[in-house]
Amino acid sequence: MTVNRRDLLRYSGIAAGAGVSTVAGAQGAQAAAVLNAPVIPQKDTAVGRAGRAPELAGRRLEYVWNSAFPTLPGIPLAAVVPVDDLPTLEWLVYAVGEVVDLFENFVVSVLAQFSPDLSGRLSGERDTLSSLSSRMDRVKTKFLALQKSQGDNQSVSPATALELTALRAEMAGPTGIMAQLGGLRRSLTNKVSTALKGTNGIGDFGRKDSLEAYNAIWATRAIPSTQRNLHDDELFAALRVEGANPMILRRVGDSLPSNFPLTAKQYADATNGDDLADALAGKRLFIADYAELGSMAPDHATYKLLTGEGWNSAPIALFCVPEGGGALAPVAIQVGQDPSESAMFVRPQPDDAKNYWGWQMAKTVVQTADFNHHEMFVHLGRTHLVSEAFCVATNRQLSRRHPLNVVLRPHFEGDLWINEFAALVIMAPLTFGDIILAPPIQDAAAGARRSRFSWDFYENMPPAELAARGVTDSAVLKDYPYRDDALSVWGAIHSWATQYVRTYYTSDADVTGDTELKAWADELRTTGKIKGFRPITSVSQLADVLAMIMFTASAQHAAVNYPQRDLMSYAPFSAGLSRNDVPKEESGHTEADWIGLLPGVFGALAQMYFLNFLGGVYYRPLGDYRKNTFPYGPALTDSKVTGPLNAFNADLKSVEAVINERNTQRKRPYPHLLPSLIPTSTNI
Repeated sequence: MTVNRRDLLRYSGIAAGAGVSTVAGAQGAQAAAVLNAPVIPQKDTAVGRAGRAPELAGRRLEYVWNSAFPTLPGIPLAAVVPVDDLPTLEWLVYAVGEVVDLFENFVVSVLAQFSPDLSGRLSGERDTLSSLSSRMDRVKTKFLALQKSQGDNQSVSPATALELTALRAEMAGPTGIMAQLGGLRRSLTNKVSTALKGTNGIGDFGRKDSLEAYNAIWATRAIPSTQRNLHDDELFAALRVEGANPMILRRVGDSLPSNFPLTAKQYADATNGDDLADALAGKRLFIADYAELGSMAPDHATYKLLTGEGWNSAPIALFCVPEGGGALAPVAIQVGQDPSESAMFVRPQPDDAKNYWGWQMAKTVVQTADFNHHEMFVHLGRTHLVSEAFCVATNRQLSRRHPLNVVLRPHFEGDLWINEFAALVIMAPLTFGDIILAPPIQDAAAGARRSRFSWDFYENMPPAELAARGVTDSAVLKDYPYRDDALSVWGAIHSWATQYVRTYYTSDADVTGDTELKAWADELRTTGKIKGFRPITSVSQLADVLAMIMFTASAQHAAVNYPQRDLMSYAPFSAGLSRNDVPKEESGHTEADWIGLLPGVFGALAQMYFLNFLGGVYYRPLGDYRKNTFPYGPALTDSKVTGPLNAFNADLKSVEAVINERNTQRKRPYPHLLPSLIPTSTNI
């Protein structure tokens, strides 16, 4: 893998950034702390106010808006990634180590798919991987030793600075590990492409009339547990409340949608005699409607060079809470939006062999739609790209001494870097997104753009968002892990944001008199195109705003990112494209028909590597505010926020205990919003 980030190689030449400088003595450190204490502009000293404007002018030369990025056109992004926003050495050590492990699996799994002839041709690549593993082990050992020897000392010696420079060069220099990974990727691509000549094509290598080919790609890694639950109806329903996309389920109103003509008899057949009218009156019906996919779900196949023909549709799936209570259960699936053209599949009884495989096919249609909706709408559009806008505006309009800038910088750490990585390595033609997802990559980008622009800032605060979908009543929908844990984390973050804001703003007049804050809000509303964003006129409103930015960058991203590894990386359970059109009839299908929907093994391979990487890097947990330069000291050093920060971390520990207790009562533990597993920022 090559990380083709513009200016990335400059990173290998940076000694240790601000961490190299030393402060002579405790008195000097104390004086520097006072001089650099966070302060809103109208309360700054005359000298401080005079310095803020030129500082911001310089920042605006570094942080420049660009709405014409080729692979994500129209979306406000950073034109370049400034040096301060390149990944830390600490992040690189963990992330690249994960990539090396995945490459090792790739070589072994590819050999399992082809003849022994290819084994000899890949001997050089196996030697390269062995060398890479050894290099990574050495870098990690040296880096951890440096961290240990540094301890709590925030001044970096010249000798340590030189060692850091050498380690950065070892990782990201012209002959570093990342460059070697790039050469390995190119070599493997060439040799595998040569081996594919004369076969059925790159999208179909290996057997695909059973699950063996999909299992074989997990050569050195454990296959996710979903392999054992491929056709489990209970798990299928549970994904709507504890999966990677817990944001689409909504309560049905007084009647079913007009384009979902499920009859009372069909409902009763699927639910062992439950009454449809009673379920509607009891508010026990919930629906997942994928109409929002739009052009990402065309009514025809999309042909792609690397994967051949692929399909995606916009199904509607109905779920119910059984009469008398219980876990969410699937009822029926319509495989498209138009009932005159799309078959309705009703959940069959256990002994209904005639309709069993048709039902499995319908569930796969939903899983494919959900995969596409998750990646472009819920994940990329509504976490990564939203946080980018706030990062750019914050650096352009709020001085480095502004209290919001100080507390938000750690929440933006790595975001610009990983987003440009996404634009270059995920959203470009013939890259991961193009291979994994069914629609043309331009339509996928358009979906992300629609999602980003339709996301309303205030309406998506967790309490409001959950209420709008009608899923807040725990007496009816008792089991909703995302809802319950997200609200707990939101409460802790909101309390912290409120205390932090009140430390620097003692009245609403302080808020309306903050000229930098006004410019920030105006830029987010106009150039940043954050829907619903408006002028901030009170302390309580500012606390809401700060909490929402923190929550989106940390907890919301964690909730939709980390389930990918366990729940979305095994293609027979969840994939971004189908190899055949949706089933037209409810009855008469076979297991072979269901397997025929699954993506080609090449796409499954790309999916496995990509999602294991995204779900495998945890870095800097929520509440741990650190600088981006070695030795990564505390970012919040104002003694006035020590108490509120300690209270926040105590709240997070309490939330962790509550979630752990909830998990003992749940059929499946939901770990994704445990505060210890929530990174502070969107850095992967």
